Amino acid sequence: MEIRKLKVFLDLAKTLNYSETAARMYTTQGNISKQILSLEKELGVTLFIRAHRKIVLSNEGELVRPYARKIMNDYESLNIKLSDYHDQQRMTLRLLTIPTMPNYQSFVVLSQFLKQHPEVHVSLQEEESNLLFDSLRKNDCDVIFARTFEFPDIDLERLVMEKDDFVAVLPNDHQLADSKMISLEQLKQDNFLLLGETTQLYKPVIAMCKDAGFVPKIAYKGVRADLIVGMIEKGMGVSVMPTKTATGIQSDQVVQIPFKNSNTNQLSFIRKRDHSGRASDVFWKFINDAKSSGEYSN
Repeated sequence: MEIRKLKVFLDLAKTLNYSETAARMYTTQGNISKQILSLEKELGVTLFIRAHRKIVLSNEGELVRPYARKIMNDYESLNIKLSDYHDQQRMTLRLLTIPTMPNYQSFVVLSQFLKQHPEVHVSLQEEESNLLFDSLRKNDCDVIFARTFEFPDIDLERLVMEKDDFVAVLPNDHQLADSKMISLEQLKQDNFLLLGETTQLYKPVIAMCKDAGFVPKIAYKGVRADLIVGMIEKGMGVSVMPTKTATGIQSDQVVQIPFKNSNTNQLSFIRKRDHSGRASDVFWKFINDAKSSGEYSN
């Protein structure tokens, strides 16, 4: 029995109209009729009762329909399983990452992995930080590269690659621009230009300000660090960013000043403990070996 015949039958059972089913399936009414007649002959039943240019599903058709639907569902599930299997055999690694990954040493390690393992195809995509973990849990990817401040999830495992502290990003004519180190409290009178909630950097900065004893005056929230640096250049305010995010944006009109006390965040590769996939295992072993051998230093 051809799967297409069942597909035609199920569609016609829904529309009860040959011309509509033909249009939906990009074929002719005559072809639809042939498919139905062939299926009826194969099953030895009459699936539709035809009268006065109208059709209705017969009792036999009603009996066949749930079985046909189950066969189609099983067939689609089989195709999905086969596709997943072929992806694993082709050694495809689906990696989602924060947009600023190229600023980190981990990007160099990823490049080394690709050179040493040409058999692995890496599908690399950027995603906003707040969506990375959901994508991983829904199996939309195999591995994520993410920034974490805490890591309580026992269903996930991670390899911490490097650490990053926050710095103050100030215009070079700011009164504190020549300081070697400052406290966050010294900026409490400034307007703050911050990376927003989707970057998962907003709340940690607000928490740091709270610990320093003040509520910051938020003049802008956004997702583009380069735009924020451009606003700082024009004297519109100051910002608090991870060191390597700020360093990745070239500007001779702003300065970066370390804080005396700063929340440290960790940049990590993360995957599900119950993962499946050869490509993921090859990548995980490569990262572990690189860290263990001292080739990689965070």
